Amino acid sequence: MPPTPTIKHDLLSQWSDANYWRKLCPYLTISETTGDASVGRGGDCNDNEDGLDEVLKDKMLQCLTDDGYALIDDEICDDELRENVRRGVSDLEVEHALPATFVLLFDETWKLAAKSHNLLLRSNNHNNDGKEDREEAGAAARKGGGILRENKMAFNFDMLAWHIDPRLNQSGFSPHRDRQPDSPGALERSFYADGRAKYVTHWIALTDATPENSCLYVIPREFDPGYSKGDDDADDDPRPTEEEGGGDDCNCNDNASDNKSRNGDKATISDPLTRALDTKQSYQNIRALPRRAGLSVVFTHRILHWGSRGNPRAMDVQPRIAISFVYSDVDFEAPYLSEESFSEQRGDGGDGDGEWSDGCRPPPFSIRLLLVCAQLLIYYQRFNLSTSTLRACYDYCKCRSTKLNDGYRKKVFVEYVKAMKERRDGAPDSTVDKSDMNQHCIDNEEIDDAANSEDEEALLEEMLNHSDEFDDDYDDMCHDGEQDGGSKKRKHSE
Repeated sequence: MPPTPTIKHDLLSQWSDANYWRKLCPYLTISETTGDASVGRGGDCNDNEDGLDEVLKDKMLQCLTDDGYALIDDEICDDELRENVRRGVSDLEVEHALPATFVLLFDETWKLAAKSHNLLLRSNNHNNDGKEDREEAGAAARKGGGILRENKMAFNFDMLAWHIDPRLNQSGFSPHRDRQPDSPGALERSFYADGRAKYVTHWIALTDATPENSCLYVIPREFDPGYSKGDDDADDDPRPTEEEGGGDDCNCNDNASDNKSRNGDKATISDPLTRALDTKQSYQNIRALPRRAGLSVVFTHRILHWGSRGNPRAMDVQPRIAISFVYSDVDFEAPYLSEESFSEQRGDGGDGDGEWSDGCRPPPFSIRLLLVCAQLLIYYQRFNLSTSTLRACYDYCKCRSTKLNDGYRKKVFVEYVKAMKERRDGAPDSTVDKSDMNQHCIDNEEIDDAANSEDEEALLEEMLNHSDEFDDDYDDMCHDGEQDGGSKKRKHSE
């Protein structure tokens, strides 16, 4: 393997120093080595016993299958761990003007992830490269272990943290599905034969999440025609374009009147949100999912969901802070980190017992930073990132690209190109020479094709050569609704 290129950015040099982050959040920890984190231990929660009996787990799984979501009314961890992660998110966002997702760098976040893992997958003993063992253990896993009851489900590493402040008129993502299979057959294959989903998000409230300060809203499976059958894609009524608010996994246009095409007196509706809410009475099917701090919800890739906008005038309203972890069937969507497994590890496990550890092994600091950088690029429209930050994230990912799953790596790089193209196209006339813009113009189709192109690196470098000329004022370039997650992104968790 070639040596890792030297980091030239001052920003990356700062980010790559674990002591920098320790100083920002001195009450949080970053272990020097993977084994020191022992993320499955500590606190008042017993990691060997998740506190849920088998009957309750079965009921939760049935709700998840029937409704598309299930509420978990047991606290995920002790108050101290939850409060430390909450404080970290708040301080990163408010005190240091950094995206909340940088909290992934700290051990405490991975301890919380281990609590989630033990609750949803405990005793499934999945490992990324043990396919035959997984298949043999599949039946046994469904009789015990975590809520999901499936040995092929794995920790996906799709992780995000959220800090939604209604006093700043902030909200979560607008209505969307997390995954949008591109054919009826692919949609069917995104579920197991018994109806269980192959992609599930665990959303954990770190503060109270209410309608007043923002909480999740959903349209349950039984009231959503597109949940199982797929979303209409009639030729005479195409899904919203990216500019209109559509994207990879979200086909919900905010303007319902634009989502109908007339053929005589018959309306063809392709927007899944409009199809689900086709009468006045159907709006009564929308369910708010308020959660007290420490409580959580699991939901599938097909449920229509969104994060609401809170009430800035509510008495004593506080930001809503949450974090989410994803679990997926490894054949449906492989874990984002190609060489990491968050499953229980055989070996010392930190307590010298030499047996299966009751905890999970977190990635080392450099890989945590890689994941943060990649996630910031994937969700770049959600974050107010400067061009230098985008470039730093890309350079860090490029240096360590072999550590990322191949499909995820391509998506990360293509999202970076899209972000830089938006900066170029949205720059004021005085900042970019028009002849250069024309010479280096890349249309949307070419950018999409970059994911599979052998010339991917050449395309990226062409964009990078002009990155210094791109405008940095992200807010001025946002279309309406983009900061609410309205377009172009692989939606997730909000």
